[in-house]
Amino acid sequence: MCIYCCGREATIDEPATCFRFSDLPLEIVLIIIQYTAQPTLFQREKYTDKNPYSNALSLCLVSRFVRRIVLPEFLHTITLRRSHSLKAFANALRMQKAYAEKESDLFFDYTSVVQRIKDHDATEQPLQDAKFKPIMSVLVPVLLAAPALAVDSCHLKVVVQCMEEVWTSRADPDVNHKCSPFPWKTQSLTIVGHYTEMKIFKQIRKGATFLGSIPRLTYLVDMEAIFAISAGA
Repeated sequence: MCIYCCGREATIDEPATCFRFSDLPLEIVLIIIQYTAQPTLFQREKYTDKNPYSNALSLCLVSRFVRRIVLPEFLHTITLRRSHSLKAFANALRMQKAYAEKESDLFFDYTSVVQRIKDHDATEQPLQDAKFKPIMSVLVPVLLAAPALAVDSCHLKVVVQCMEEVWTSRADPDVNHKCSPFPWKTQSLTIVGHYTEMKIFKQIRKGATFLGSIPRLTYLVDMEAIFAISAGA
């Protein structure tokens, strides 16, 4: 790595001042690592061409110290765009649980750093409830801690039921819980789908407490899907 004197590029007649990356001040190294670890979620390339988390994954292999720096950037925004991504993230959480039980240095508390979660890509067929709910049971601790969620409309029922079950299981029937704090930190919920009616909420028997506690609720309609349905009608 070359650093040029006086903040400008050296000319042909001026020798460049070069030194090793390891010679940089630690605070500069940390900034570079954190910046490089940020996922390229808004890249122009298709996700099949480049994994937006590839830089962070590579940096995690450098050392345990670098891994500790990278993981908060890596986990800040979780985009589970495919069914296999959901399964892989659930497996990663199971692995962290195993690390915790063994008191391994590799353990990292995901719930402390995840800020945003998008659970599905609308272009892919959603998982059936029977397959999605076991995955959700593993994801619940992370969902409880994430301030922002984006969920496919087909998965909404399972998501809110899991959250409601957590609320119900923690409730003490002998105490008035109207003023009790919710066990989740959700401040923003975005529902992605092509449903044009509000019947999707009527289909959710549980979840009134969860949905009613969210300050910001956004419903994104897939207009292309609606036009396609209308054209075929």
